[in-house]
Amino acid sequence: MQRRNFLSSLAIGMGAAPGFAAGLQDFAESLKTAANETDYWKRVRQEFLLNPGLAHLNTGSLGATPRCVLDGIAGMLYQLEGDPVSNVFGPMGYRMDAVRAKAAELLGAATDEVAVIENTTSGMNYVAQSLIRSLKPGDEILTTNHEHPGGAVCWEYLAKYHGAKIVTLTIPVPVRDKAQIVELVQSHISPRTRVCSFSHVDTITGMRMPIAEISAITRPKDIILVCDGAQAPGMIKVDVKSLGVDTYASSSHKWMLAPKGSGLLYIRKDMQDTIRPLPLHSGYQAYTGATGTRNVCNVLGHGLAMEFHSTIGSQRVENRCRELSKIMRETLSKNPRLELLTPAQDDLATGMVSFKLKKGTAGDLYTRLLKDFEIMIKVVAKSEYNGIRLSTHIYNNEAEIERLAWAIEKIQSNSA
Repeated sequence: MQRRNFLSSLAIGMGAAPGFAAGLQDFAESLKTAANETDYWKRVRQEFLLNPGLAHLNTGSLGATPRCVLDGIAGMLYQLEGDPVSNVFGPMGYRMDAVRAKAAELLGAATDEVAVIENTTSGMNYVAQSLIRSLKPGDEILTTNHEHPGGAVCWEYLAKYHGAKIVTLTIPVPVRDKAQIVELVQSHISPRTRVCSFSHVDTITGMRMPIAEISAITRPKDIILVCDGAQAPGMIKVDVKSLGVDTYASSSHKWMLAPKGSGLLYIRKDMQDTIRPLPLHSGYQAYTGATGTRNVCNVLGHGLAMEFHSTIGSQRVENRCRELSKIMRETLSKNPRLELLTPAQDDLATGMVSFKLKKGTAGDLYTRLLKDFEIMIKVVAKSEYNGIRLSTHIYNNEAEIERLAWAIEKIQSNSA
């Protein structure tokens, strides 16, 4: 869908969208006049309401929504409440499917393969519950020890209540190369394997999983390939067809910078007879009898966030995230008290990088960084790594990375 048509479709019956479109146009024009890359990204940073002084290096948990998107949502909320029924079940509600079409475009999917949902966890749950009737006791679900609970609990449910067996692949830290992962997947597949469930981007280390190569193994064996894409759309370009996945669930309130509670679910057309979630029983439209009333303004705000993303460009966003992450990796690797957990190879790297602490605890470091230096990071979920995870997005900059490195060294030196 072309940008002008998308914005036009959102604008029908919505007094807020024209204002958003004008603000976005002004933003786009200002980017064209940036004298250099530094000025370009400085201008981008101005679109965010992050507290002055806060270095937000944890987009992997939640992103910051741009000002113009928030203004658009606020205007829509006021309009909606002027005539709730007419708006929700009329022009504003109808516009939700323009958002779905935009999402399908960004994922490289057909519109009738994509649903607008709340988050990755709900999408993964939809998929798992759909497979209850097709999985028999003892059938195997292959996954890894690095999955987020939102992508793992659904399989634990099937194992506990329906007799499925979970087979867990241990991710090497750090990974040597793509081939190592592919070989591990191949070696863990058995005649009973029915589902493979992997994250597109490893939530622990930020590693990009070789999903397309894994698909080349699973598709000929009729193994369903389920992908937790929570950490990918908005950070790296995603093409679900090239990846070869059967399903792909994501949370747009992370790297896509959409309103909190925004997500997407892709189900490959050929798999829709097998994977039939109850909320999609009446179709993939944003509102049906199976979904019930939606948070219309949030869904439309999801669309505005995607348009903001497209104004900068998916490839440019990815390049910036990865450029900053590389600087982060190289800068913090100079600290002898830190050990890199993330693979350094370009084809495995993303906008997230993780380090193990050789001295002190990750929890204490998190607390000190936030309290004393206004730096927000993430403690790696698995305590055995005693690690920290750093996310770099378009509102971050090189100075914040230097500040983080200095703060960590200062904290560790004072604790000596």
